[in-house]
Order: sequence, then structure tokens, then C-alpha cells
Amino acid sequence: MVSGTLLFLDISGGEFMIILLAVFLIFGPRRMPEIARKLGRTMNDLKKASNDITREFREETGSIAREFGNARETLRKEGEEIRRSVMEAGQNPNTDHTENEAPPSDPYGIGDVSEPDAGEEGSGDQKA
Repeated sequence: MVSGTLLFLDISGGEFMIILLAVFLIFGPRRMPEIARKLGRTMNDLKKASNDITREFREETGSIAREFGNARETLRKEGEEIRRSVMEAGQNPNTDHTENEAPPSDPYGIGDVSEPDAGEEGSGDQKA
């Protein structure tokens, strides 16, 4: 584990001091406050731009999220209505009888025709 280092661009304290000394020697003591002010303004402008971009991004993604939320809610309501209508149709089918009633025992009337018994006149097999 490395201790005593700055995590800003991976520059250690000694390297940072050498850079400051070089800037001081190149620009001199009179221009150092001016350079510091310009650097501060630039950093402030970058921070404002970053905040503006972040705010615009959040606003746009928020509007998209609201649209998706509205669409999801609409689909949920439509699904509930469809489910409700299917459940009602299943409980009240459009037939002549309901589930509790038994269907007619002979819907075609075939059982109403009486057939002659085997032991009656209709059969010529047996004679007494």
C-alpha cells in the first residue's frame, strides 16, 4: 500500500512540489496570483458545465422515465380490464345453461323413440 501520495493524476507530494517550483521560476512571483485566478475560474467553469450537463441528462432521463411509467400504468389498467372481462365471461357464459345446471340428458331426442322389447310381437324368433 502506497502512503503519502496524491490520487490526483497519480502525482506524489514531491512531484507536485517540483511542478510548483518550475511554474514559479518560469512565470515569476508577479504572475502567480493571476495564473491561480485563471486556473480557479477555469475549474469553476468546468464544474458549472459538468453540473449543467448532469442536470440536462437527469431532466431528459426523467421525462423518458415518466413516459415509460405512464405507458406501464396504461398497460396495467388495460390488462386488468381484459382480465376482469375474461373472468366475467368465464362466470357467465352465453349458453342456455350455466355450470351449476346439468345439460339436457338427451339433447337430440334420440331416447324418446321407444324400441320394441325382444319378447314382444315385433320379434318373430320366439313363440310360445
